Amino acid sequence: MPQNNAIAFIDYSYNRYSLAVLTGVLEENPDFADLPIHFLRAPREGGIEGHKAEELNQAVIKLAASYDRLVVAFSFHTPNIMAMASAISLLKTALTSSKTTNVLLIAGGPHPSGDPLGTLEMGIDVVVVGEGELSLPQLLEHYFSGKDYRQVLGLSYLQAAKYHFSGRPKPIDLSDYPPFALKHRRFAPIEIGRGCPWACSFCQTPFLMGGRMRYRSVESTVHYATLAKQAGLRDLRFITPVAFAYGSEDGRTVNLAAIEALLEPLSHIYGKEHLFFGSFPSEVRPESVSDEALSLVKRYCANDNIIIGAQSGSERMLKAMHRGHGVAEVIEATKLIIGHGMTANVDFIFGMPGEAAEDIAASLALMDKLTQMGARVHSHTFMPLVGTPMSQQKPGVVDESTRNMLENLRSQGLEYGHWKMQEQIAATSTQFLQDQQAQRDDSLKKVKPIHRQ
Repeated sequence: MPQNNAIAFIDYSYNRYSLAVLTGVLEENPDFADLPIHFLRAPREGGIEGHKAEELNQAVIKLAASYDRLVVAFSFHTPNIMAMASAISLLKTALTSSKTTNVLLIAGGPHPSGDPLGTLEMGIDVVVVGEGELSLPQLLEHYFSGKDYRQVLGLSYLQAAKYHFSGRPKPIDLSDYPPFALKHRRFAPIEIGRGCPWACSFCQTPFLMGGRMRYRSVESTVHYATLAKQAGLRDLRFITPVAFAYGSEDGRTVNLAAIEALLEPLSHIYGKEHLFFGSFPSEVRPESVSDEALSLVKRYCANDNIIIGAQSGSERMLKAMHRGHGVAEVIEATKLIIGHGMTANVDFIFGMPGEAAEDIAASLALMDKLTQMGARVHSHTFMPLVGTPMSQQKPGVVDESTRNMLENLRSQGLEYGHWKMQEQIAATSTQFLQDQQAQRDDSLKKVKPIHRQ
């Protein structure tokens, strides 16, 4: 006889940080101390992931037979939309064919949060919109106990062919939740900042997580960093939209005292040679770079590079993107970083909406200048992301002159990134979403994007 309940996370390479956080949240919640948590490898994509779709489907059906109720959870980004749509559709069909009725399919993450209706149309039962630390445990508690989970805030669902959103919960305090899962040894860089006040028009962060920066406290960061060190974690890195904004009241300025208060104790715990700040998977804004800030990084961290966001060499395009800085700040930041003995890795986005020949030329000129100074270009192709002001724009196409320069820079070790793959994914994912919207029932076409609800 089936007994108890369980959750199974669909595990793939690009959601490992999210799963680490959500698993940790469930681990530390006394209501779920004995909850079985399973991790099932996602269907193989070009040989990258673990299982074939039928293997995943059979694994879910087998798990469902062992429990009263099973929640299967997906988390994904817009670039992964086609693979996820296929996996969800095939799983839904397999569950129906096997007459498995005790499985609830849920989804969260950037794409489901930005396009909950489209995600539901893919076959998902419930979308957790935005932050999952509070909504997911409440959803599980209601579902496992047989209560109506639709009253939980932060959920989208379809009922009687009508779209419903239960309303946003209050933004969480990062310090109240773990950044990873110790029991299941699911580690991730510690998230120390969430939200962003800059509202760049291509970026999901400010529109899904809010325009006010929230920070994990030094005490919370040190606590979990210590636990991770004791568990054998060698290096410590951070996730935050703007690293040098840590601790600032407005999320725009630099609070050197707060940064030092964070890095100094962590450097003692891990040793300077194992602490990294302002490098992957976070970055800094160019106007936040200063001798003082870089000196703190050099004093306490092992960085050999800093990632800065330029995105374009055109002043006109920077204003159109709402970047809040100009080209001069990018050049000065690069100069300072190199002067402190580190590599400046500079983000550029190609194929931006509204880009003219003179804007492209300006970006090429800036890339040439920066690489001659000793910087590296981190290349991206524009991809319309759901939940952003640019979500309905055309996918980026990289022009021939830019292609040639990127290839030349890569041959010299001065460029890295996945702009070619992103160009292809942007085109196919955009077409998928357009087709999905075109096939939508007229009664649902008036549903507004979630960030405007």
